[in-house]
Amino acid sequence: MIDYEEDYLFPLLLQYEGSVALRASFYAVPSAILAILLVYMEEIWPGIVGDLGAPDLSGSHIWNAATGVCMLMLVFRTKTAFARFWEGTGLLHQMRGEWFDTVSNCITFSISAKKSKPEEVLCFRHALVRLMSLCHGSALEEIAGDNIEVESIDITGLDWGTLRHLQQCHHVHGFNKVEVMLHLVQSLITKACDDGIIRIPPPIASRVYQTISRGFVNLLNAKKITDTKFPFPYAQLIAYLLFIDLLITPLMISQALRSKVLAALFTFVPVFGMYSLNFIAAELEDPFGTDDNDLPLSHFQEEMNSCLLMLLHPSTDLIAGVSPHCILDFEQLCEAMEIQSDDGSCEARRLSSYEAFKESQETEASLSPVEACPGSPLSPMSPTKLEPLVLPAAGSAPGAEPAGSSSATPVAPPAGSAMEPLSIQHTASNSGAAEPLSVDPPECATTVTTPPLQPIASPELDPLELEALEDAVAEETKRRKQDEAIRLEAAQCEVEKRIGEFYLALQRWMTMIDSQVIQIHDILEVLTVLSREPVPQESGGWESAIPSI
Repeated sequence: MIDYEEDYLFPLLLQYEGSVALRASFYAVPSAILAILLVYMEEIWPGIVGDLGAPDLSGSHIWNAATGVCMLMLVFRTKTAFARFWEGTGLLHQMRGEWFDTVSNCITFSISAKKSKPEEVLCFRHALVRLMSLCHGSALEEIAGDNIEVESIDITGLDWGTLRHLQQCHHVHGFNKVEVMLHLVQSLITKACDDGIIRIPPPIASRVYQTISRGFVNLLNAKKITDTKFPFPYAQLIAYLLFIDLLITPLMISQALRSKVLAALFTFVPVFGMYSLNFIAAELEDPFGTDDNDLPLSHFQEEMNSCLLMLLHPSTDLIAGVSPHCILDFEQLCEAMEIQSDDGSCEARRLSSYEAFKESQETEASLSPVEACPGSPLSPMSPTKLEPLVLPAAGSAPGAEPAGSSSATPVAPPAGSAMEPLSIQHTASNSGAAEPLSVDPPECATTVTTPPLQPIASPELDPLELEALEDAVAEETKRRKQDEAIRLEAAQCEVEKRIGEFYLALQRWMTMIDSQVIQIHDILEVLTVLSREPVPQESGGWESAIPSI
């Protein structure tokens, strides 16, 4: 598959890989040379092109009829080829999705047995992933006619009996590899259900077998495209019409134009275009193979392997939860989303902002307690576990050992805050040494003489200000609804415009086809009349034609 960009014109025009321009030029260039020769012969021997019937050809609709039939056949083949190409890529994606869903469901169903049978669950998962990777790769190779080889996940990880069975079924008995491996997958899943590795009700477990079946049906539909070629009579008819057009076009152009350059150009363009359409359709008819324009089957296998390896990750059984900062109230969550949208801080809701958030937390953690206080209200995250601190006694110098007979009083947190109050327990030992003080957040407190934090009173809004704020919010909501309505109306107008343009183009195309059909019918009627009208004969034979003396 060609990966290209249309941002720049000349790189697109000059790209050779995947292009049919060279193959089409092999037929268009000789036709252009023939047009030049005919113009040159007309200059040397005037009337020689007219003797070939070129004036009658250019003045009638014979060339238009022949070219119209050829173009209709090319359009039909191109449309059929693109439909086969699009259906092929859709079937491969559906097959991969169904089989990945099979493995994902089985691994999810085995979570409950991981505690009681960890070794059996691990072996089941690895065997299932390897079998499915090998099955998907064999399916792609079969579709491509065994002309490619794709990489599977660690085939040697399967036991020797399984590998020998696969080799005998394929090489000795000639069985289909994909069907054999799908049967092995189903047998492995059934055995896991019997052994208690998959603990799920049977009606739910039947979904696994359904996804396997649907994936195999998609594979057979993809093989239908490979096994069914474009009908030979159509291909032969198109080849005949293209060859006739290759000869008639320079004859007609040489009679209409006297310039050698223009004759060659206007002969080259139609012949080149029709042959290019034919070659493109021939390549798209079979999208599975090794051509430049075929589907990237190796890339499909790499994506499947990546998805399967994800299921073997150590954290694949992680149960998602919420953080301590999760807003659980629905109304508050809606308000927070509106505030972030108004401030333009939508990046905070993206997964990509996780790295920046993690770096900021590491930076704050590396700062000193004076520079950053993880337990203070200004900190974005509060610590979940604090180590006990050894606090000096009241009146002691900084850095001195705490006295054994010191006393401390708890410091109350601010009113309405989410922090726990400080619980300080200080008991003197027999040896007179101070015991460590167990202090809950905030961690930034260094001495017991720290003054208590005062609650911050939230400002109360004046009723008039509150009413003005509500009016502003209502006005902003109304404005947004109006903007949304305007955008929706503009989108509808654009859709109607596009539909109208398509309808006009379709009418023009149908009008052109009707005119071509009428011309063809007129020509056929003329030919029929000429073939059926008897030739008048005079009585008396050839003697009556001689005048009497």
